[in-house]
Amino acid sequence: MRSEHLLALARASLESGSGRPSQAVLCRAVSTVYYAMFHALARSGADLLIGKTPAARNKQAWRKTYRSLEHGRANAACENKKAMRQFPRAIRNFGGIFSDMQSRRHQADYDPLIRFTKIEVMADIGRVAKAIADFDRLDNRDKRAFCAHVLFRVREP
Repeated sequence: MRSEHLLALARASLESGSGRPSQAVLCRAVSTVYYAMFHALARSGADLLIGKTPAARNKQAWRKTYRSLEHGRANAACENKKAMRQFPRAIRNFGGIFSDMQSRRHQADYDPLIRFTKIEVMADIGRVAKAIADFDRLDNRDKRAFCAHVLFRVREP
């Protein structure tokens, strides 16, 4: 799943039809925006740890790594302020937005009383697109370290 396709889908859903988007459309868009970020992180981890091109990677290992990203574990890792201090600002920003968007996705998917506006959701799309672009521009060493941080559980000695 490509994050840019998910962001385009969220944008298109807000622009389709005439008039204001329904709450169902807005909630679906919020959820889709979170999943754009989630899949960007999953893809980055698999690419950096296993190999970016099909010729450079084992397909099963890449898929296993991609699918290893867990929503709750990734969120807890992003909210670990002490651990996050070791990363560059763009990664700390990515982690903060990831946690915020996961919370918004939970609201969108599970809170029947939540209300979003088109302006709010468009802002979410913009900040997630920027966070992903900033993350993608970082040095692979930093991205690889962050992917290890969100993928792997630390066992205390």
